[in-house]
Amino acid sequence: MNQAGPSVAVDSASGGVAAIDVKTMNDEQQAAYVSSLYPGQSLAADDIRRIIQREEYNMQHKGHEGKHLAMFLIFLCVLAILPKTVRYWRQRHPRSYRLVSIGSICLIPPYFALANRYFRFVSIWIGYALANTYILYLATREPLYPRTPRRVYQWFALTNKVSYAVFVAGIVLFALCFFNVAPGLTDTERMVESSLITVFYGLYFGLMSRDLVTLCSDKMAATLGYASSNGLPTKHLPHNVCCICGDGLGYGSTGTDTGGGLLHADAAPKQSTRTVEPTHNLDCGHEFHATCIRGWCVVGKKDICPFCCEKVDLTPFKQSPWDRQELFYVTSL
Repeated sequence: MNQAGPSVAVDSASGGVAAIDVKTMNDEQQAAYVSSLYPGQSLAADDIRRIIQREEYNMQHKGHEGKHLAMFLIFLCVLAILPKTVRYWRQRHPRSYRLVSIGSICLIPPYFALANRYFRFVSIWIGYALANTYILYLATREPLYPRTPRRVYQWFALTNKVSYAVFVAGIVLFALCFFNVAPGLTDTERMVESSLITVFYGLYFGLMSRDLVTLCSDKMAATLGYASSNGLPTKHLPHNVCCICGDGLGYGSTGTDTGGGLLHADAAPKQSTRTVEPTHNLDCGHEFHATCIRGWCVVGKKDICPFCCEKVDLTPFKQSPWDRQELFYVTSL
């Protein structure tokens, strides 16, 4: 008789007895009430309990059908309007959009994690936040060291690789759990939960890196003055200067004057040892350090020239399989 309990409880939802307060009944009255609903049926105690719980639920939510329909219609309207609103906001007010986006991603998840005592996530977030605070300090101080853009892009390239590896590991672990490759291990609730948490870590910290590297790129470009948010350079670009780091072409960013670069006030005026670095020419004719333009396009996710804003062909940055995977991952984020 216990097998008929769930179906009986569902059928009772259509009864017209929701006005009776079943909470005030004792066990005998509840049994008699259920027997009146289903005459001629012998119900077990578990069946009676489920039917009473169903009746209490129906009584508490009586008349909510109209509210649920209104909430569903509002949800559909929000889904239809929200993408256009966000696109308009991002195009017309990019600074406020970026600040709200970064603030939401950086602060809301750790708040809920702290409220629910997920201290492992909070500790990882604090370490990541401290490291990024130092990177933001390097990217925003003026004057800008010529080697700073390289450090910034190297850091976010590392975070992209780590977050991508964590994300893939979570997907693989979830696939093992889904297909139950190792019975007794991959079919446990803890293993499935661990796989989903791993996927979340990879996506979350990847999203944080995505927004922070954009903020750093725009700030460093504005500090150097060779590029701006409206696409109009604020000063002339000499032919032998990389406008991403402000250092001279043909040499690495050593903090010295190698051909018109922007120097920090404490940098030595001359230095005899300089590291030769390969350069890269875009189709528009502008030349950059190879590592600088790679950081700008691949890590910074910008497909335009940092000086003239002409479209950049990203094919040269897809030489290895990892390059293609990195571009796909950062573009997906």
